[in-house]
Amino acid sequence: MLIYPPFADPTWPYVSLPTLKGYLGRRGIPVTVRDLNVEAFSVLTAESTTDEWQQRLSARFQVLNGRESLTLSEQMEYRRVAEALPLFQDFAALMTVMRDERSFYDRAAYGAGRDGIEDLFRIMEAVYFPFRFNCNRADHLVAPWDFTLLDSYITHRRSLLDRFYRQQLAELEPPRFVGISLTFVSQIPEAFYLCRLLRDAFPCCFLMLGGPCLDLMVRYGRPEVVSLILDHVDAITMQEGEKALEQLLPLLADGLPDQEQLAAIPNLITRDKVSGVVHQGPPWVLDLVKSVAPDYSDLDLKLYLAPSPMLLYSPTRGCYWNKCSFCGYGFNQSGAHAYREIPVQQAVADLQALQEEFGVANFYLSCDVLSPDYAFRLAQEILDSGLEIYWSTDLRIEAAYTPERCRLLYLSGLRAVAFGVESCSQAVLRLMHKGTTPERIRSVNRHFHQAGISTAWMTFLGHPGEGFKEAKATLDLLTVERKVVDQFIVGTFGLTPGSRIACRPEEFGIDSIYFTAGDVFRLFPLYTVRAAGTIITDRQSAQLDAQIDDLSSRYQLDHYPWAGAISTHHSFLYLLRYGQRVFAKAWPLPAKRKMKAGSGKKIRPRFPLAELRRREEQFMGQYLEGALQLDPETGLTPLCFDHFQEALAREGGGNKR
Repeated sequence: MLIYPPFADPTWPYVSLPTLKGYLGRRGIPVTVRDLNVEAFSVLTAESTTDEWQQRLSARFQVLNGRESLTLSEQMEYRRVAEALPLFQDFAALMTVMRDERSFYDRAAYGAGRDGIEDLFRIMEAVYFPFRFNCNRADHLVAPWDFTLLDSYITHRRSLLDRFYRQQLAELEPPRFVGISLTFVSQIPEAFYLCRLLRDAFPCCFLMLGGPCLDLMVRYGRPEVVSLILDHVDAITMQEGEKALEQLLPLLADGLPDQEQLAAIPNLITRDKVSGVVHQGPPWVLDLVKSVAPDYSDLDLKLYLAPSPMLLYSPTRGCYWNKCSFCGYGFNQSGAHAYREIPVQQAVADLQALQEEFGVANFYLSCDVLSPDYAFRLAQEILDSGLEIYWSTDLRIEAAYTPERCRLLYLSGLRAVAFGVESCSQAVLRLMHKGTTPERIRSVNRHFHQAGISTAWMTFLGHPGEGFKEAKATLDLLTVERKVVDQFIVGTFGLTPGSRIACRPEEFGIDSIYFTAGDVFRLFPLYTVRAAGTIITDRQSAQLDAQIDDLSSRYQLDHYPWAGAISTHHSFLYLLRYGQRVFAKAWPLPAKRKMKAGSGKKIRPRFPLAELRRREEQFMGQYLEGALQLDPETGLTPLCFDHFQEALAREGGGNKR
């Protein structure tokens, strides 16, 4: 069995495990795929679940509200409980809004459904304080995941899905093998939670963790990380897992393989149960000519939160450019993953087979990038084959995208493209090693837009060496080109493990790179810069924020995975229905939500919520100022779960009514 754990996008099935299933199935090795992420959303929105949460919050509110004073931790919980209680509604009905075509395409109804689901996440945060959850998050209020925090989370049964997991395992025939794909950071806690439950329920089952996020954790984590992960599972798969599973599963079918056999399996990390020595198999990379179309047959596509399905397909792996300073896709920077392509005839045949089997017309080509030549050949093959689909993908700004070529892409069904523009300053583009110019960005974007293809610009501010002038150049070009830019995002630079900046910080004016004590996986590097000339003042920062706010007010923008976010299922459906400019103006306000019986009952907090919020913000600001200070002796900042708990205990204190 292969498991995709919560929390991630519930609007479409992710491509990784169906890809493995297709590859193994072609070789006569059957596996079953379970998407526990989408199954979880049905559980979390069920009336029985939300009724129980409402009762728990009501009881907790009464307890806290009856006290003469509250500790700081209790104040933080109390405010969340008090703010969550009025938010209950029929959340199961919101799932219907997302799956029903009529309500989904009603922008006011859609907005109400989206807001209701976001309210559900706020309720989850209150019930399971101090943890936070949404489609892109499962974390602690402030501390990064380390093994102390994970152990506390698991031991105290803090997962929202504990009961669901236990019910599912109780109904399961004892499996010989379970592999869990840890694709995103937001899946870390539930992946390890499942490992513990599976080990307790099925001690003889061979457990394995793999996936892009796990690969980064192992590749860049502290030296003890591999051993600590292997305390939870029998094996770790690095990078591509096709060959590892192809060799491992037949061995397991014949009984438990010995350590010598395990050590010879490509991309597999195991630990000798006697000596404790860790072994890593030889590296292996898939020849995409031998790839197989993903097999989604185990998944109920009607469960996903969308009125019609959209499938992911990966025709390429790696990046043909692979020079950008900030990019840390661990696979691409490792040297083991060169840019590779599935032959276009094979790719189109795969798409046609997926369309015929699952009745889908919409595809997201999920890959780092398509080369221009491949994109053109793929488009021509789609047209020559008579395949009628709509698709979207990410492309790099290249001069090869002429008006004629963009028209070809449109005719093949391309309706939305996301560009990694990053910056519109020539100086910063050079620092980034982007190999492009602002003028090329303008002209290529216009070629796509004029061909009828929706364009989205992914940009960010704060690249080392960027000053106010350079940052403003990005916002200025976005403003000038607004009528031909259909979506955009302006993010903030974050240092990524494995990137050129992380590996050669001195080239970018970085003095030091360090981590928090709790970031044992080293996923979130911190850094200091020495180039004082590039520091942006508070006043300049406020000016940039105001310009972003003004530009954003002219669009309907949102965060993942909703309509208005870049490269999401919902956004693509809206682009198909209403055209490429559907997000280029603000939408009407959402319809008024229907309150659930009992949730409208007025609560009377005895402690002032605004004051509690102010005190929490004050404490968090003061705490983080110290917790993120580098300790020269350890080379770390003290921020971690234990350190935060100690700070809360020291703060203590009560808040009188």
